[in-house]
Amino acid sequence: MPDSPVLQALQAQAHSCAAIGFGSPLYAHLLQGLLEDFTAGGITAELLESASARPVHDALPLRYLAAVHRLALAGDAPSLARYFGSCEGVWDGESLTPTFLKVVTQHREIVAKGLRRNVQTNEVGRAPVLASGFALIARRHMPTLDVLEIGSSAGLLSLWDRYFYDTGESQLGDAASPLRFERPWWTDRVPKLAGTISVARRRASDIYPIDSSTASGRLTMLSFVWPDQGERIARLRAALEVATRFPVHIQRADAGDWLTEQLAQGPCAGVATVVFHSIVWQYLATSTKARVREALSNAGALGSEEAPLLWLRMEPATVQGANLRLTTWPGGADEVLAEVGYHGAGIRWLADD
Repeated sequence: MPDSPVLQALQAQAHSCAAIGFGSPLYAHLLQGLLEDFTAGGITAELLESASARPVHDALPLRYLAAVHRLALAGDAPSLARYFGSCEGVWDGESLTPTFLKVVTQHREIVAKGLRRNVQTNEVGRAPVLASGFALIARRHMPTLDVLEIGSSAGLLSLWDRYFYDTGESQLGDAASPLRFERPWWTDRVPKLAGTISVARRRASDIYPIDSSTASGRLTMLSFVWPDQGERIARLRAALEVATRFPVHIQRADAGDWLTEQLAQGPCAGVATVVFHSIVWQYLATSTKARVREALSNAGALGSEEAPLLWLRMEPATVQGANLRLTTWPGGADEVLAEVGYHGAGIRWLADD
């Protein structure tokens, strides 16, 4: 049991949820109880031991928590919902484990099905750092963008230009948007967001896309956000509201295959073609990563000053956070534009204009 990959996944997730300023005190507390249930051979062990061959990689504890959170959000677990802020409940620090496990027992088949559902938060708090990168690309190259997102989940980050950003020195996006990001998202230096930027074409793919136009899709998105993180939930609900007005079609496809097809003719002239993703790379198969790199390299070789290709990605760099990186063709020059927290806050802008 001490060498169990599932046990290691539960311990790692409990540690992450306990992180100050990033985690979830409610989930950190609950996971300690679930660890005890697992080691005692309870229902947590029964469900999780055979649920995944790669429990850490597949974020199995988050799938488990989300499956039950979804029941609470749907009104099917009122005994637990009364503790969840996402359901307008209040948690005072008491043990949730007995209530959680009772819900799992009552809805065992639904929870087991939920364990097969990929974790997809589509965290819209990452939009400000991505928008900062898009603004830089528009200034360096051309203001009209042809945008392709891989691992797009529900496509909420493909709508980055439909949100509003204000660094205190410049602004970008839709001033009437219900989703707004202001000065505290950036630390010391702020990027220049002023200028005209337009998205000529918006393409997106995911191996398991979520349809945010459906009640089921919206419920799934909300279930993956930790229930005591009210600000994240409010941002997601605002983004889902925007998505109802500006739906994004997401093609179900392997990222490598899809990008190879989309970039087969190279980047288009008169626009800056930008391939982007955020906290996706770690979940891709090795063969898919190779295909993505090959598709970008081949398309980049066809690029020019009039038809540039850019690869913008926010991906893990350290235990504490991620980097925003940009590779530019022609040439293939690579640079770090910013450092940022995993949920998008604390942007440390590094790039020179």
